[in-house]
Amino acid sequence: MKQFTLSFLIITGLLLGCQICLSAPRVFRAGAHAIDVTPTKLPVRVAGNISEMWKSDITDRLHARCLVLDDGAKLVVIVTVDSCLMDREMLDAAKAKASVETKIPVANMLISATHAHSAPAVMGVHGTEPHLDYREFLTKQIAKGIVQAYRNLQPAKIGWSVGQCDEYVFCRRWLMKPGTAFSIPFTDAKTNLAQMNPGSGNTNKIRPTGTPDPSVTVLSVQSISGKPIALYANYSTHYAGAPGISADYFGVFAEEIGKRLKADGDSPAFVGMISNGASGDVNCSDQASSARKKYDRFIVARAVVDAAMEAHGKIKFRDRVTLGMTESEMALRVRKPSAAEVAEAQAYLDKNVKDRPIKTWPEDYARETVLLSKLPDTHRFKVQAIRIGEFGIAAAPCELYGLTGLRIKKDSPMPLTMVVGLANGYSGYLPPPDQFQYGGYTTWRARTSMLEHNAEPKIRKKLQEMLTHIKQSQ
Repeated sequence: MKQFTLSFLIITGLLLGCQICLSAPRVFRAGAHAIDVTPTKLPVRVAGNISEMWKSDITDRLHARCLVLDDGAKLVVIVTVDSCLMDREMLDAAKAKASVETKIPVANMLISATHAHSAPAVMGVHGTEPHLDYREFLTKQIAKGIVQAYRNLQPAKIGWSVGQCDEYVFCRRWLMKPGTAFSIPFTDAKTNLAQMNPGSGNTNKIRPTGTPDPSVTVLSVQSISGKPIALYANYSTHYAGAPGISADYFGVFAEEIGKRLKADGDSPAFVGMISNGASGDVNCSDQASSARKKYDRFIVARAVVDAAMEAHGKIKFRDRVTLGMTESEMALRVRKPSAAEVAEAQAYLDKNVKDRPIKTWPEDYARETVLLSKLPDTHRFKVQAIRIGEFGIAAAPCELYGLTGLRIKKDSPMPLTMVVGLANGYSGYLPPPDQFQYGGYTTWRARTSMLEHNAEPKIRKKLQEMLTHIKQSQ
């Protein structure tokens, strides 16, 4: 009898203990870290140009800025990297390294490139080949940054809001008078009616072909006592430009937002970070204005910081939120050239280029035609959706058009949604189907624009389904 009573008491105690554990509120935590990823070997090729470009001067430091969120049941990683483009293979490797130490599933990690055109090349596009040694270094540094952000986890509170900055988002793609748009051979465009950056004084331009998104979406994290831990923002402009090796306006934003939030001196150090939204057909230059407005990376960053601070002032912070994240692999058809097109392009290269680096647009697209012919017929990539309370994030590895970003936000079931491009790899520009009829750079067949014509609505549909799924999941 005594043995039965003792067993009964032990079991009852365990059950009561479990009930207490289940009823105890989960503690929301967050940790952040910015790790230096500036190249140590100079000079380097920088990405973002048709032909090869080298730089040897470091204008400012490059970083991988990492944020880890934990709701007590799930951990989510968000990273921005001062890089132009990063492929899936490299980022999968960085995630796997970080997962070994943190035990966070790789499917719970979002890593995106800022799209700075002044950072070292880590993947081959157009006439630029990657630096394999820097690529290896960057991969390891991203993983280290995630691990340190994980180690910095502390009780926290979080909030979100949105501001507006319409000063530096303009559609750079214009419909032109017939026969006046810039055209080259070795693309799959039957005709070209659209031109990128035609010039403010060009009388042949008719109208922009798209709609930019002026939103500055903000996710802010603080300690329980109110000290800033990190601020993750999003803006949909291509880049501002910078001399030398630089993080462009993305790096200036990270510094300025910390100053405005009076985060200097905190330990662990505050991390400001900004991701690129839907900027495939958007940049800072107002092609409609007769007097082009002056801008640089400092001017753009400060304008975006102003909008972010306005949004920050409206945030209602929460010390408990539910996190959700889902990832899906998609496989879409690659627009491959015909055998005749490949033969013509190869003959052109053999005659005009041979073994030297390419120098002109026709040379580049002839080379892209040959390289595309060697790729698989389908391209596999990841899309992701994140839920942070009533805040959503939709991420795709493409250079999304402004209108695509606006449509994703409109169709999202979440009250506020951030759209992140250039995420978890690179799959090129993503023109809406109706844009192919106009031709122009962002539609021309190349590794930077290779997906099937109906890729954009398929990706939007998938993201909407994923956002709906995580909103409904508790």
